[in-house]
Amino acid sequence: MRIASLENEELVYGKRCYYTNLRRKFSPGDMVFFLMKKEVDSFIGYGVIEVVKELAEIDDPEEREFCIRNKWYTKIEFSEIHRFQLPLPLRLVFPGLHRLGRALHGLELNPIEVKRILDLEQICIKDRELWEKYIELSKKQL
Repeated sequence: MRIASLENEELVYGKRCYYTNLRRKFSPGDMVFFLMKKEVDSFIGYGVIEVVKELAEIDDPEEREFCIRNKWYTKIEFSEIHRFQLPLPLRLVFPGLHRLGRALHGLELNPIEVKRILDLEQICIKDRELWEKYIELSKKQL
């Protein structure tokens, strides 16, 4: 899921929820990765879904109006939420996919891709110099 702004990032990590207009089947227990432009387009963390609410299921009238104003139809609440210590460049994880841009929003990942993201995040934490090289390479137009 793409996070478009610092304000939305704080909403996700502060309130442990994500509002979306994406029409996709989400289920409790699903893992959702967050993408955001930091220095480069990057994975910044993930959450584990606890509850999914459609617009009609949101009881708070102010929250419902907030969703309507922003054209969001679904609220995803997380039981767990994790912020990566270092943003993980998209080009590192999926070379070539960075060209998809907004089309990555809502892309379903298979278990191997999920493991790849989590493993690369740990590798970058252990080797900051390697991570810095990935950032520099990701900035270059290929």
